Amino acid sequence: MKKLVFLSALFICLSTLVFAQKTHKIYNSAGSAVMKISVPTDKWNVTNEDGLFSLIPNDSGETSRLITMIWAASDPYSETAMDDIINEAFDVVEALLVDIVWAEDISDFENNGISFVANDGYGYYVNEDGSKDKMSTTVMILMPDDTNLFTLVFFGTADAYDKWEESLLEVILSIAPAK
Repeated sequence: MKKLVFLSALFICLSTLVFAQKTHKIYNSAGSAVMKISVPTDKWNVTNEDGLFSLIPNDSGETSRLITMIWAASDPYSETAMDDIINEAFDVVEALLVDIVWAEDISDFENNGISFVANDGYGYYVNEDGSKDKMSTTVMILMPDDTNLFTLVFFGTADAYDKWEESLLEVILSIAPAK
């Protein structure tokens, strides 16, 4: 009986470690935590510095070629804040990919009280040797309240996206107001 209790306790501890998640805060340009995001520590590496939240899979090889970045509008009170952050996001995509094709339809939805507007596409990443790898990309605008604006930009190869799509979607859908 003691052995069974010990093994049960050990299993609970190990499963907690395996499925551990860390909640990170996402800050606006003024340094205030506006959103939070839950990330499984066994699947993703997070960097959250200098106003840029980034997420890459704990992986290697072709299935590791995926990155998600989130940042805040530099001046959310500006009359052009929405245009500015949209232009920044598309500039990032255009700096990394060539021959980009965007979907005609823009999707929008609300989750956890945050409004999301997204546009999907694909383009080609030019490697050092001149070869090109096709990558999926998404640009999202996140509106957690009446003032703050954030953008989420995602890039990934087909192999990486196939492997990490479900987990990435769970992470994105975990975004909620920080308060």
